[in-house]
Amino acid sequence: MSVPEQLVQNVVFEVSQRMSDPTYAQLAIGSFAESHPDAGRYIALQLSRVGGDELIVNALFHAEVIHQCFRRHLGRDLDAVGFPNLDRASQGDVEKRCEREEPALASYVASNADDAHMRKLLALLTLAMNDAS
Repeated sequence: MSVPEQLVQNVVFEVSQRMSDPTYAQLAIGSFAESHPDAGRYIALQLSRVGGDELIVNALFHAEVIHQCFRRHLGRDLDAVGFPNLDRASQGDVEKRCEREEPALASYVASNADDAHMRKLLALLTLAMNDAS
């Protein structure tokens, strides 16, 4: 069952409230990298080829928001997203599959990722998190 739209909206609202704390974004990125080290490395490697540090930081932040949505939806932490999850998620048209399987999260990604590479990578990560759940 996909993450509901209202839950995504609630998480996004809470995250935007926490952004008033200047250390929140750093903590969120660190939390994602610690919880999903393989996925964090994969994101960094893929985006370093096309956009550099700022794009990587933004993608890791949005990855943590997606992670929070799954955590809240499941009522528990996800298993670490590893390379096997990423490999399974990479089959076919990732963005279309994400729209079909996780429409609310696909909408979040489309609204928050201007860069095409980052959108595709976050869609892949969303599918991998779905696989890990």
